Amino acid sequence: MTKQRRFPLPFDIGLLAAALLPLVAILPTFNGDWVINTADGVFHVHRIFAMTTLMQSGDLYPRWIPYFHLGYGYPVFNFYAPLATWLGGVLGVLGISAPLAFTLIVALGWMIGSAGVYALGRRWLPAPAALVGAALWAYAPSAFQGVWNIGSIAQMTASALVPWLFLAIIRLADQPSLRRVSALGVVFGLVLLAHQPTSVLVGLFVAPGAPLLCLWFARGDKRWLLRMVAVGGGLLLGAGIAMIFLLPMALELPYIQVSEGATNLRNVLNASFLQPYQLFLPTFAPDLSDLNRNLPDSIGLLTGVLAAVGLLVLVIRRQYRLALAWGAAALFVIFLLLPISLDFWLNVPLLGQLRFPGRVLRLGGVFFALLGASSLLWLPRRWQTAASAVALLVIIASSLPTLYPSRESLDFSQLSAADFIRYELDTYSFGGTSYDEFKPIWGEGTPYDAPDIDSYVTDPLRVDFITRDGEGDALTREGLLTYRYNAPQPQEVHFRQFYYPGWAAAIDGLPVEVFPNQEFGLLSVNVPAGEHVITLSRPGTPVENIAPLLTVVSLGIALLFAFRQQALVGEGLRPSRFPPLPTRFALAVMLGVVAFALVNRLYIQPQTDWFRLRSPLDTPAAMRTPIHAMFGDAYELLGYTFDQTGVNAGETLNVTLFWRALRPLKIPYPPTVQVVNTAVSEAWGTTGGFFIGAADIRHQPDYFVSETYKIPIYPDAPTDVGFISVQLRDSVTNEPLRLPDGSDRLLLPTQVQVTGSG
Repeated sequence: MTKQRRFPLPFDIGLLAAALLPLVAILPTFNGDWVINTADGVFHVHRIFAMTTLMQSGDLYPRWIPYFHLGYGYPVFNFYAPLATWLGGVLGVLGISAPLAFTLIVALGWMIGSAGVYALGRRWLPAPAALVGAALWAYAPSAFQGVWNIGSIAQMTASALVPWLFLAIIRLADQPSLRRVSALGVVFGLVLLAHQPTSVLVGLFVAPGAPLLCLWFARGDKRWLLRMVAVGGGLLLGAGIAMIFLLPMALELPYIQVSEGATNLRNVLNASFLQPYQLFLPTFAPDLSDLNRNLPDSIGLLTGVLAAVGLLVLVIRRQYRLALAWGAAALFVIFLLLPISLDFWLNVPLLGQLRFPGRVLRLGGVFFALLGASSLLWLPRRWQTAASAVALLVIIASSLPTLYPSRESLDFSQLSAADFIRYELDTYSFGGTSYDEFKPIWGEGTPYDAPDIDSYVTDPLRVDFITRDGEGDALTREGLLTYRYNAPQPQEVHFRQFYYPGWAAAIDGLPVEVFPNQEFGLLSVNVPAGEHVITLSRPGTPVENIAPLLTVVSLGIALLFAFRQQALVGEGLRPSRFPPLPTRFALAVMLGVVAFALVNRLYIQPQTDWFRLRSPLDTPAAMRTPIHAMFGDAYELLGYTFDQTGVNAGETLNVTLFWRALRPLKIPYPPTVQVVNTAVSEAWGTTGGFFIGAADIRHQPDYFVSETYKIPIYPDAPTDVGFISVQLRDSVTNEPLRLPDGSDRLLLPTQVQVTGSG
């Protein structure tokens, strides 16, 4: 008989330990009102500020930001999943600054996801092993890529909810009950509200996995149909909860530019796939001498090794179903990351629009974490707790090179709406989007003139009017959305807002028609002669007003189900067959994590250069082959790294070049990198574009720039040996930069074996 604890805890303390595990990585993200200058993080901070501003004005669920897109307005919250930003707005209303709210949401997502992987692992694994799985997820390379390079709080939030979604489906399929239907509905609704790409990717796993789980759990009582109805009902309930976002997004999609579809989708995907050698790259420190400090997209070497061992252990221990399920899911993740999946990405509805296969890493990391945790099953039960402690130390230690910010931070302490307009002008990220995808479709062109920027500091929600020559003082603004017109002739009045359904106008209190003008699609009204008061408002479209009611009804159903405990199948809910994490061990883990997190944040990070890399400027650590070739007086090609032995026709060849500016540069020099056959003077593949960081021309001699060029090889390329050709051009004259011998291009000395399709 086992000895019972004298004072059992009312919950599994392992959940708290798992939630605290990422603390070592979380604390370096806190820096007051300074935020890392990541690809998406900057405009997420601006979106939180906008959400806070609109909520403080009384709009509790904003859809339209009046000052985005240079003061012409933008429907970003109508089409970009709003959950993380909305939570940031709530924190803002409570008095927390936008940059701090951003950092808090990053931390919260990290902790919730880690606890979720632990809870999911506890279904089949001993608690110490489940804790190792949580650590593998929390310290995965994709986690640091998301925080230090990408900065998308939407993706981080959705990824944190994924293990809880999988657990909710499993629990409901195992023992259906109305309470578990409610739990699945709430979690799935939150995923849908958090991030569209993650929702689409989740569907790839849920669509086949949920029915198979229902069939498996019904093998004893044959109640598979009831289980499928329960799981399907939970998913439908989640869609209902997310209707406040999903319905307007779907029905109003034809109103924005993205409805025209992405161009060059095949090329974008081909350039984003990983090569097999990149799947399990080890963790390494970003080079602080390099302007391009992106971390690699990778599952991670340690995770890959432990996952392979875990899969083998499951087979040896005859856990065939777990080995098949987790192994198949992990292989599917690998498939989605490699070029062989191109046709799958292009043909599955909505999948291609995600554009970047690397998005699957954070979701797929759950399966690799579970497989890695299974490696502890190799050991007898009495040794697993000690082995877990060793594994936690190794996992955290191996991640130390990536624990620190690799980019500069930006000061958001005096943030205002005017700052976002300046950001748009500096980066051309209009509306805080990558390619202006949410721009309304009306109008023949798009205006890019700057407004009176400083006026948005005090009046961020102002809507100005457009005055044409000769109109004088016919129109004056009396409030944010109120105007006085006084002229002897009627006039078509245009406002500095894009037309979009949901806008309304009144003249002297009487509703009038609003419409887009032909040139730029601006919000316009016809005003009769005389003196009149014009009032604008945005009551929303019918679908925008109906959608929240559907969400409220769905939440009511979820709340009703949450108070009904009875099982729909069986007499009770099955407890885990493994005991909870030993309390002393959990407390030791938490104390150790907190202690090291504080030492790391207060001493190692600010006062040492431990675990960080700064290469000599002329010999980058990651460079394999030195070249030192001068391109005019602009750049020196320091050398390159080339890891592939060959490439097949129709696939992608990757080469990383290392550049250093010879002087402070004021214009960009776009490169052309090709695979060529010098014997017949033809190219078998080509790629180009600007260097990393070239948008604001920051290339200086005091750092170098590494850039990986992904060269798509033409499908009709023959079987032969070629070379990599490199050329730079002046962006003003379009003339190539000359090498010292007078040639206009350089052939790298490494041969490339191309295998033709024939």
